[in-house]
Amino acid sequence: MDAGIPVSALTTESGPQTWKSVGKTFSPAMDSIVYWFLRKSINLYGEAMVKQLAFKAGLETSTSNGVDQMIRFWKDKGIEPAALQLMDGSGLSPQNRITADALTKALYWSARQRWFNELYAGLPVYNGMKLKSGSINGARAFAGFHTAANGKKYVVAILVNNYSGSGTAAVKKLYSVLDVLK
Repeated sequence: MDAGIPVSALTTESGPQTWKSVGKTFSPAMDSIVYWFLRKSINLYGEAMVKQLAFKAGLETSTSNGVDQMIRFWKDKGIEPAALQLMDGSGLSPQNRITADALTKALYWSARQRWFNELYAGLPVYNGMKLKSGSINGARAFAGFHTAANGKKYVVAILVNNYSGSGTAAVKKLYSVLDVLK
């Protein structure tokens, strides 16, 4: 017996008996998933979304198949596959590499989509700008959008690798470069 349900009531030697639903759990809406993925870097969401790409394509639901689908999608939008070295859906792999050019192209394309407002709402504010941050093993990055005081709109991607000093010092220097856009 587990959780009050006798195991013998669920299966027999010849296979499962008639199943009864004991409850349902629904996924949050996509805009909510994207919001929390961007705001709090809920990496489980990124992994689930990349695997969903494989599932939707009728492939084995795996990270590598999902990554292949993502690269194929962005290639169709004009981003060279060599600009996207992806190993996972969360960005946690130190082998992940995305060029600043690929990031800005993807963000620019996204800004013209009907769901852009939901994406934009999910971006946190860093340095007075709507940016997603990223950091791993000596690398820091910000990517997103900014509207300057004069009304000019920018798509932003700035990355630094193999810096010397602390991560905090690197972020301060990145902010000083981003301040030029204000």
